[in-house]
Amino acid sequence: MDTTTGSGQAPRTTADPAAGRGPEPEPEHVPEHVPVLVVGGSLSGLSAAVLLAHHGVRCLVVERRSGIGTHPRSRVLTARSGEVLRALGLEPAVDAVSRRPSGWFGARALTDDAYTLLGPPGDPTLTVSPAGSRLCDQNRLEPILLAEARHRGARILFGHELDGFEQDPYGVTTRILDRATGRTRTVRCAYLLAADGTRSPVREALGIALHGRRGEPRFLSTVFAADLDPALRGRRPTAVVFPGSEVLFARGVPRAPLWEHGIPDAPVGAGAGDEELGRLARDRLHRITGMPDLAPDVLSVLRWGASAVVAERFREGRVMLLGDAAHTMPVIGGLGGNTGIQDAHNLAWKLAAVLRGEADDPLLDSYDVERTRVAAHTLWHVLATARGLPEALPPETLQLGYLYPDPGGGPDAGLCEDPYRPTGRPGSRAPHLWLTRGDRRVSVLDLFGTGFTLLSGARGGPWTPAGARAAAGLGVRLRAYRIGGPRDALRDPDGTFPDRYGIGPAGAVLVRPDGHVARRWVTAPDDTPTALEHAVREALERPAALPARPAVRSAA
Repeated sequence: MDTTTGSGQAPRTTADPAAGRGPEPEPEHVPEHVPVLVVGGSLSGLSAAVLLAHHGVRCLVVERRSGIGTHPRSRVLTARSGEVLRALGLEPAVDAVSRRPSGWFGARALTDDAYTLLGPPGDPTLTVSPAGSRLCDQNRLEPILLAEARHRGARILFGHELDGFEQDPYGVTTRILDRATGRTRTVRCAYLLAADGTRSPVREALGIALHGRRGEPRFLSTVFAADLDPALRGRRPTAVVFPGSEVLFARGVPRAPLWEHGIPDAPVGAGAGDEELGRLARDRLHRITGMPDLAPDVLSVLRWGASAVVAERFREGRVMLLGDAAHTMPVIGGLGGNTGIQDAHNLAWKLAAVLRGEADDPLLDSYDVERTRVAAHTLWHVLATARGLPEALPPETLQLGYLYPDPGGGPDAGLCEDPYRPTGRPGSRAPHLWLTRGDRRVSVLDLFGTGFTLLSGARGGPWTPAGARAAAGLGVRLRAYRIGGPRDALRDPDGTFPDRYGIGPAGAVLVRPDGHVARRWVTAPDDTPTALEHAVREALERPAALPARPAVRSAA
């Protein structure tokens, strides 16, 4: 069984502090051929670069900006995104630039003696996730992703943009423009990923329509530094909501706190300049804080619109959309950027499998099928939350409970399940539980790597040799673990593994590289090796007659 990681390099646990300050020194050579070209070097594009490298896929990222943005933008890092970063070895680095949520509160002014709690305090996802959610500014997360992508061998070019592309049955020919010199170079790739934002030129060139509505830039966001302790008096809220839906968000980290003030319907004209916007923000801050002498140090002011759109499809031939190019969501719950991270998580292993010859191209159609329905379902509930509809699901349910269609063709279980009552059914995120290995506690999610993972019960002895046979016969990466047996290294101290995954002591579950259940057996079938091999083929969209193909080495 193949136990190697994608890049063969250990992930770093600390970020390069200079990683986001601008472009790296660039040699003259830009690769003429690359397996994957990523257009857009923000949150989704950088996540795709790291995850592709994790699976052993070389990529080139082109970003038209000169460096990472300074406005913090996305703030919430959900538990599911935290699990993705944990699997990449980045949890310590993220912890260093984030904080845990404490709760949302309502008040008339920040100086009020008492606030009204608007939701559950703390982080309830810690009961069902080893990572939990965090508050992490996007401009602090992106340097971590940038440093990790470069460390793993990805090539990142700031100040470059896609100037055109043409695809054919064998690849995509692109023209890359150096914005500083005006020089254009041709780069050939097997696949192109468009993470180029809500107004994606790639999506528009492909003629892919959007469903939903674009928002006018009426929301005013101001990031500032100020000493608010006289009003807070030791309280540390995640956010405070004031009359008129103005919001004060905690930004930065405790040792270097920043604040963001949001006005949902700013009373300024479209041509208002930074000075007018800053003056409005200061006036409003004096009112909501109850501190008329407050002199905030305004760091940035940004106007934006609350668009709510989903592309009608996420794939067109050898081009895939992800992140804001595929879906744009209002800020409620912070789900837009997180959904983009999970787009990349879903897509990276599939591209790797196709490029290695483990799967054929139809596997990539499942990216479109799975992620379009997740994006549309998430957006509907975000809008339902904004409208106060009782059927709106909370963000943690949308992020941890979404269901993909059963790859084995079983009945559709719907779009979402309660992550606090997981079922382990095919299509669901594999449920978290704590195991022990010696004197160390590990999450079952920590067992998942760059290939398939087979988890069997305490009497699941036949599954381990079946896993080795399937891996060798199909030429795929697969690791097998038996949990809870008297001689097993992995122990289940609470005895919850079989119930959490819906299997018996002799049963097993097959988990995809992105941590979603592909197949489940309550008990061992008569012909265990054949059943497992068939399940792996289904998960790879690989017909029984299809032999392993040579890896795709070039798109030339």
